[in-house]
Amino acid sequence: MPMIVDPAAPHVTPPERITSPDGWLAAIVDEPWAGAVLSVDYKSPTDTARNLVLNPSAEVDLGSTVTLGANVTRSRTTADARFGSACWEHTHTGAAAEAGSLWLIEPQSEGTTLTASFWIKLVSGALTPGYVGFRFGTNTPIRVNLAALPAAGQWARVSATYTLGPGESCDRVGVALNGSTGMVWRADGAMCEVGEVLHDYVDGTQPGCVWDGAAHASTSRRVSSVLPWQDIMRVRIVRQDPGAAEPVPVRSADPAWAIEGVGAAYDAEAPLGVGVVYTATAIYADGSTGPSSSLAVTVPAPEPGDERDLWIKSVDEPGLSMRAMVVDWQAPTSAGRQDTANVAGSPYVAVAYDEHAAEVYSVVVDVPPEDVDRMRELLRSGVLLAQARPGYLFPDAFHVPADISGPTPTGKLGSSEGYRFGWTIQPTSRPATAEQPMRLPSWSWDTLAEQFGSWDAVETSYSSWASLSTNGVV
Repeated sequence: MPMIVDPAAPHVTPPERITSPDGWLAAIVDEPWAGAVLSVDYKSPTDTARNLVLNPSAEVDLGSTVTLGANVTRSRTTADARFGSACWEHTHTGAAAEAGSLWLIEPQSEGTTLTASFWIKLVSGALTPGYVGFRFGTNTPIRVNLAALPAAGQWARVSATYTLGPGESCDRVGVALNGSTGMVWRADGAMCEVGEVLHDYVDGTQPGCVWDGAAHASTSRRVSSVLPWQDIMRVRIVRQDPGAAEPVPVRSADPAWAIEGVGAAYDAEAPLGVGVVYTATAIYADGSTGPSSSLAVTVPAPEPGDERDLWIKSVDEPGLSMRAMVVDWQAPTSAGRQDTANVAGSPYVAVAYDEHAAEVYSVVVDVPPEDVDRMRELLRSGVLLAQARPGYLFPDAFHVPADISGPTPTGKLGSSEGYRFGWTIQPTSRPATAEQPMRLPSWSWDTLAEQFGSWDAVETSYSSWASLSTNGVV
């Protein structure tokens, strides 16, 4: 899938997709450009939960499951169930031992964090806690011990989370309880998810859920939307910054179009290195608003020790944005706003005063030779946003460079040598956001026309308008 960034920009790991609990709003942090791609899908939102267990509720048979441990028999019963009409029944047949069932899952490899959960119910006897197991094939189970069990006669959910280590894999999860001869307990609603979040139980027969393959023999997902997506015309997205009294509109989503309930936006103005909260609100055709959806995002700041420690972003042309190394950063000055007048009969003057002007900085940066032309264009592109890591105590500043010095060769940045640019950062208010178009780095209709010879070629390359507007990210 193509990315919206310059192919030459480093992408060490694929960007992480962050999804709101309801699945409507999603974000991908675009690290090379220090921004966030935001997508809203009210029609068929991103899966809010996916169950890797192939046969989680015994509605047909005990297929895709095996016995875990010894001295236990397993059967399918319709006398009771937590979900659907059937469940697994375990009867212990010998000396006290940990035993139960394993459910086959879609295989997972090392480095994956899995959360397994099961609904269990004690029917007779006195079971003692056992464990949740993660296993590949017939290998010895990886055990996560259970601390307690529910009271007899009550369905309760037990769960455990485990991250597969180097060389570890998993194709089945299970639960084993410790019981002696005659002990009976039941299990239902087996679930295994990627990640640490424990979602409500999912199988393909649940409302709003689907099977990925054959019913009761494949993974399943919760996917459907409860909103009248066909009536949603636009979406407004705002961002709540730490310490700010009010949220601010995202420039390209104040509001954004939502074609068939699906919209996209891009935000390159979030403060760096701190968590922010995005909230999307649906706007219907009649102008009324629907429910809101929120998620938290942190756009990384340059790491301490990173030479390129200042982000300079163009508001109108984000593809020009770049990081540079600060070589001179003068102390800020904040102009006073005062009118004075002598007062007859008093040694003091009368002062009328207003709020001090914003802090003004003079800054000089170094850039490598290959970035000189881009820096020239950037500094002349209109309103810029200057950002540094939080430790610099330098507030984000929208500004328009006036006098510019450079490029001046300096010999910085090692053998490549560098070129120095200097200008004054005199902050201005944030440019208006209402009805602004979405601007993605290195992506526009002109770029699209250069890459594709016909509209048919475009249609075969993108699955939706949202995908087209973000060059495949959404």
